[in-house]
Amino acid sequence: MTWSFFASKDLRARLAWLRRVLPFAVILAVLLYESINFFFLRGLSDVFHLLADLVVYGTVGPVTIWFTVNWISERVEESEQALVAKEQAEREQQRALQAAREQERLLAAVCSNSADAIITLDLDGIVRTWNRGAEMIFGYQAAEVIGKHFRLIVPPELQARGEIEWLAAQVQERGYIRNHETERIAKDGRTVVVDLTRTTLHNAQGEVIGSSAVLRDITERVRAEQAIQRLNLELEAKVAERTAQVAAATEELRRRNRALEKANQELQKLDELKTEFVSMVSHELRAPLTNINGSIELLLEGETPCYDHAHRELLQIVGEQSARLTRLVQGILNVSRIEAGQLVLQPQAFNMVALIEKVIGVWESRGVGNRFEHPTAQNLPSAWADRDRTEEILFNLIDNAIKYSPEATAIRLEAETDGQVIVVSVSDRGVGIPVEEVDKIFDKFHRVDRGDSTETYGHGLGLYICRRLVEAQGGRIWAESTLGEGSTFRFSLPLAGRSEIEPPGGARRPGGSRAHPPTEAAWSGDGEPTEESARGGWR
Repeated sequence: MTWSFFASKDLRARLAWLRRVLPFAVILAVLLYESINFFFLRGLSDVFHLLADLVVYGTVGPVTIWFTVNWISERVEESEQALVAKEQAEREQQRALQAAREQERLLAAVCSNSADAIITLDLDGIVRTWNRGAEMIFGYQAAEVIGKHFRLIVPPELQARGEIEWLAAQVQERGYIRNHETERIAKDGRTVVVDLTRTTLHNAQGEVIGSSAVLRDITERVRAEQAIQRLNLELEAKVAERTAQVAAATEELRRRNRALEKANQELQKLDELKTEFVSMVSHELRAPLTNINGSIELLLEGETPCYDHAHRELLQIVGEQSARLTRLVQGILNVSRIEAGQLVLQPQAFNMVALIEKVIGVWESRGVGNRFEHPTAQNLPSAWADRDRTEEILFNLIDNAIKYSPEATAIRLEAETDGQVIVVSVSDRGVGIPVEEVDKIFDKFHRVDRGDSTETYGHGLGLYICRRLVEAQGGRIWAESTLGEGSTFRFSLPLAGRSEIEPPGGARRPGGSRAHPPTEAAWSGDGEPTEESARGGWR
């Protein structure tokens, strides 16, 4: 029966009660009025009686009817409002019931089709529901499991350790157990590692009627974690092994370093001994060579010279070879001095073109067979360098060009500047230098093999000395050559006003201040460039 039926039945009951009561009330009211009129108002006039009747029957009656009808209307409205409210409540209840049923159906669909195993157990551990996820994980169909104890999927060793009892105790005590990692047995006998969550179930009266279990298959994850652990252990073992190897190698390297340091110290001592020996030998050789040269000069041009032609030729040969040996000893001595850190630089501003012209004049005065092309540059800024050392560099480069150029060919000298440095070049039309030798010709004792046994080209010191002299003054030297066409040697030096700073290294300026690393340059000791400084080791 609906709410509208009850509401209409209540209204009909009220109207039936009113229908029974209202006539009797009217009759009683009329009797009361007539009794009052008969016993108390008889002596009054007819007009008064008429007025009283009009009041009672014309006013009281309609008012009574109005109140009655109004009361009935209010009751009808109240009944209608109650009916609307009941119908609305009924609709809300129906919607809530429908939503609950949809939620139940959705939850049932989720549980039924979940990829995780969701099962329900009664208080005795008997399986009551078995979803699709459980079928996929364990391989049992619902009909094969429902009604059986869940120990069917528990490994015997876990049963022996009391896992079933422990799970029941935990669920009973706490009401749930969450994220318990354990193992289960599938129908085909394989072991499945699962993450178990188990919760108690209650009925409408709050009584425990069983439990639900959600089992997630984490076998692959556990295997991956175990594989990672194994890899970590292997990696730690390899790291420990490599660490031990590195430690052993480090210790061996330290041992070898100590041995190398000791050997280096011994080599340094040997080098010092070598330097001392070379210096001593050079000094000891220079004195007798000077005497020999002087004696030969006296024999050839002294007060009583030798006039025998054959003897003079022999004396001239001895003199030339003695002078050559003297120059070699002087060059070695100069290198030894530089290696000992005894190079002293005296930088000053000077006119580079004027210095080039001076050196050319010296060579022209010697009557060489080559002709010189003088610099064409005018009004160049002053160079900032050691003038004597620069003259020595020029002397050696020109001597080198003469030595490797055919007679009557031109040797060209030029100077130019880019605003930062001044660059001097010496060019010849000689035999040239092989490409593979260009970068080596400035090394100490390096000589280019000419395949020519009739001429001696030097001892491998000249260009090395030039390089070290140039570098000591803050410049650089390089060569450009085409085999069979000639070579050009260039070197750069700072301009005055741009280089008056302490150059890096260890060469000394006058007074003991450091100016640049010691260079193995050659000098004669009296300020004049030595001839061997140009012949010591060129190409």
